[in-house]
Amino acid sequence: MRKSIILFLLLLLLLFVIFPRTGVYAFLFDRGNYGYINESSTEMISDLDELSPKTRELAIKFLEKCEEKGLSVRITETYRTQARQEMLYKQGRTTSGSVVTWTKNSKHTKRRAFDICENNTDDPYGDLEFFRKCAEIGKEVGLTPGYYFERYQDMPHYELNRWWLR
Repeated sequence: MRKSIILFLLLLLLLFVIFPRTGVYAFLFDRGNYGYINESSTEMISDLDELSPKTRELAIKFLEKCEEKGLSVRITETYRTQARQEMLYKQGRTTSGSVVTWTKNSKHTKRRAFDICENNTDDPYGDLEFFRKCAEIGKEVGLTPGYYFERYQDMPHYELNRWWLR
């Protein structure tokens, strides 16, 4: 009896903790109906429909709350192909320009992140108070704002980190 309980608990651990984290059956969590995107494209995509369903839901909630607070937000990027992520990673390292990403393994490529800027202004990234207020709202709705990243602050970035909510 004791052996079967231990085996049952191990099976539950595998099914509900380990496998979802490895993406073995991510299709159970991500039921998005995405458009056709050429995966070799390096084009910037800003369509909310290209996010996972839960990330899209939280992004909409985020935008609504920002609007309520008088913050004019524009989504600049949502889903990123791995080809685009690789291109951005090379920027400032092996190609010209400044470094804009610190990883090749972005939540953007998993449809669980989006970037914003301030809309209707000549300096869409210049108002630090705007990004602080947006970060508070992002946190409130259940997103992880890059504003709070310790190693590399990424003020325009928002992501869904809770794997069970994909």
